[in-house]
Amino acid sequence: MLTKSDNFYIPVTLLEYDRRFEVHAPNFVFYDYNHPDKLPPEMHHSYDLVVADPPFLSEECVTKTSQTIKLLAKDKIVFCTGAIMRELVEKLLDLKCCQFQPHHRNNLANEFSCYANFDLDALI
Repeated sequence: MLTKSDNFYIPVTLLEYDRRFEVHAPNFVFYDYNHPDKLPPEMHHSYDLVVADPPFLSEECVTKTSQTIKLLAKDKIVFCTGAIMRELVEKLLDLKCCQFQPHHRNNLANEFSCYANFDLDALI
C-alpha cells in the first residue's frame, strides 16, 4: 500500500479538446473525438490505465471515444458516461457497470455511471 510519504511518480497524459489545458504540457495532448485515431504513434497501446469521460452523451461520441481507448489501452479501462449508454459501452469495450456512481457538482439531469474491465469497486 502506498502512503503519502512514498516517493513515486505516475505519468499522466490528458487528452483534451480545450486548449486552456495546454498549461499542463507536456502532459497535455490535443484531442478531438471526431478524429479518434489522430494520436502520436508512441501513445498506441502504451497506457496501463485509461480513464475516459466523453464530452457528449451520444452514440457517435461514445463509439469514437471507444476507438481511441482501444488504440491507447494496454490493460485497464474506466469509462464514465450516462447510464443510457450502458448497452453500447458493454458491446464496444466489454466493460461492466460498477457499483460506484460518479456525481457531478452541478447535478446533471442524466443518470451517470462508471464502467470498467476490472473490479474498480474493490479499489474504491
